[in-house]
Amino acid sequence: MDVGFIGLGAMGLPMAKHLVAAGHRVTVASRSPGPVQTAVAAGAVAADGPAGVVRASEITILCVPGSADVVGVLDAAWEELGPGKLVVNTSTIDPEVERAQHERVRSRGAEYLEAPLSGGTAGAQRGTLTLMVGGDPAVLERARPVLEAFAERIVPVGGPGMGQVVKLCNNLIYAAQMLATAEATVLAEKEGVDLARMHEVLIHATGDCVAVRTRLPAEGVVPDSPASTGWAPGFMTDLMAKDLDLALTHAARRRSPLFSAGPARQLLGAASEAGYGREDFSAVAKVLRRLAGLTPGP
Repeated sequence: MDVGFIGLGAMGLPMAKHLVAAGHRVTVASRSPGPVQTAVAAGAVAADGPAGVVRASEITILCVPGSADVVGVLDAAWEELGPGKLVVNTSTIDPEVERAQHERVRSRGAEYLEAPLSGGTAGAQRGTLTLMVGGDPAVLERARPVLEAFAERIVPVGGPGMGQVVKLCNNLIYAAQMLATAEATVLAEKEGVDLARMHEVLIHATGDCVAVRTRLPAEGVVPDSPASTGWAPGFMTDLMAKDLDLALTHAARRRSPLFSAGPARQLLGAASEAGYGREDFSAVAKVLRRLAGLTPGP
């Protein structure tokens, strides 16, 4: 199938490579030339921008940072949208903005799905992502053979905007997990606890969670965790902060309380200010370690 891909970042590039490996004819565009060259070396074809990608493709996948980026891509490709075209947005954006994009694209006679994803860069590289799909189930069935190239689980969760709501709920939980995991790790370290032994207890006790299993922020305890690999991002601090901002804004619209999001967002902001914005979001533990006196201040 002729597939387009716009946004070749840490997630998008491996996703595009999986599409090529699955035998699709893939046309790509991205802000930076380096990832485009890498995708071309893997078998993709470069376009001169979003319009060129959509022109060449039956299904175009977006994987860009935020709401304004999605709107900008669709603006740039506007004249190429029409009957027979399908856009799948895998970016995490504001649910209300997403609903507006469904309507905009459909007004051109094209089809649209949102499919925000979970699984981090490791899931993108392995092709094992989970997609939370909002939109018409019949349109999803048309897109499914393409999405299966990089997704292990594709879950329809409702109509327009609902995929984004589910994704924001997922990240609210994950951010709260990370806050508690980082606080517990720093407290244990300050007390002189053997963190490897504590980790063994936690993964077999009621403190078990994804953050503990994959991101306990102590070097060497979880061998492939960000703390053990120079804080390389599976999910960047700045992106998690962006998603919490989206959740807080949407919850305010719906008059729905979010108590855990505030402290988690403040700590993410402190981590960004400390220079950890492009590191994995588990780097919030470095801020807590400094506040606890375990490392010297700036």
